[in-house]
Amino acid sequence: MEKRRQEIVELVKRESEISFAELKQHFPEVSEVTLRKDLKYLDSTLQIIRIHGGAKSLPAAIGTVDNFYTRSTKHIEEKRVIAAKAVKLLRPNNSLFIAAGSTCAEMTKVLPDIPLQVFTDGLVTALELSKYSNIEATMIGGQINTDSVRSSGFKVFEELNKLHFDFSFLGTDAYRPDFGFVCCSAHAAALFQTLIERSDKTVVLMDSSKVDAIRAARSIPTNQVDIVVSDGGLSNATAKALSQAGVMLL
Repeated sequence: MEKRRQEIVELVKRESEISFAELKQHFPEVSEVTLRKDLKYLDSTLQIIRIHGGAKSLPAAIGTVDNFYTRSTKHIEEKRVIAAKAVKLLRPNNSLFIAAGSTCAEMTKVLPDIPLQVFTDGLVTALELSKYSNIEATMIGGQINTDSVRSSGFKVFEELNKLHFDFSFLGTDAYRPDFGFVCCSAHAAALFQTLIERSDKTVVLMDSSKVDAIRAARSIPTNQVDIVVSDGGLSNATAKALSQAGVMLL
């Protein structure tokens, strides 16, 4: 049953929206009653959104198919490698912030179910955190940015300035050794800087496609980050630049 429900979730994510008739074609051996129960359960756990005559993915339902969801389907194997490395940093009773973003969301899927205090500004990340029984999860409030599916605005910083974390895990839009970690919005850059100040260790989750993909003028200097977790595809030059800046590469 669990395998079938996961297959339904993946199908709805891939298609963005699917009718009940199409779903029945994919699972001809399953009764309509059972499929409707599956949809009801998946809707109740916010893995899909039930609509009249079928289902939608969460990004489709809130109008973000062409941005967050598109990013989440790119370089998926690299993101899984990064996620598996990143969770090895964690120990019981750590406090951490996991930022919104597709790589961070991938990490959230494979967290160890141990006592952790986890804060996030990401809606998708928060939904993943809700599946764990031993993790105390807190969603940072604010206005919803539908492009990045995250909380934004002054309330985010108001709450963060009252907190301190053992680790903060963030993504980056791009990276270049002579420029630093690139943020494509003023909010993202301010969040990055605030988390550096509020955390013992700042960890950037970055697949190798981000190197030299400069997309904006806002950046965070390399030496302000403690750890970079990547997919093993970084060039020797990039690895050397990180090392020279005092950044540990995993």
